[in-house]
Amino acid sequence: MEEVPSLVRERFARLSAPRQAHVERVAALLKALTRHHRLASPEAAWLAGYGHDLFREESRESLLAEAARLGVAVGAEEREEPILLHGPVAAAWLKQAGLGSPEVWEAVAHHTTAGPRLGGLAKALFIADGVEPGRRYPGRERLYDLAFEDLEAAWCAVVEESARYLEGRGLRLHRKMAAARAECQR
Repeated sequence: MEEVPSLVRERFARLSAPRQAHVERVAALLKALTRHHRLASPEAAWLAGYGHDLFREESRESLLAEAARLGVAVGAEEREEPILLHGPVAAAWLKQAGLGSPEVWEAVAHHTTAGPRLGGLAKALFIADGVEPGRRYPGRERLYDLAFEDLEAAWCAVVEESARYLEGRGLRLHRKMAAARAECQR
């Protein structure tokens, strides 16, 4: 974690131990995926991995307030479920702090909802968040292996797995995830 800026380390330290462990697994997997597929610098991967859940444990009210403070757009889906804002808020916070680059901000902002026309780092973060070794669901190992074989196929498979999971619980897909799913089905 020595490669992570002190401001991020301070915010990371406020997370619960289980969340910290998850973030560390995601960051390590993201760094391995970006190296394997030559997607981004190790520093960008590390920052995106450590930055993705910095606001995940904030209250719904706090997320809405931070979104307003940082100028993050809040749509109907985010008003209905403000936890969806934790990625966009983290990305805006990193940008405001002068940390990262557009590819890092894109990855962090879309790690929960996915989205169409995303770059390689954003796809890899979405995958890493979904298949990191702490996750337990049937087929996770297959998706993990696929991520190193074919990033695009893994991206579409993890988007589909996420969409099915949400639909199976009677939840409506975010418009960005629906667009990513449609893009994969073309």
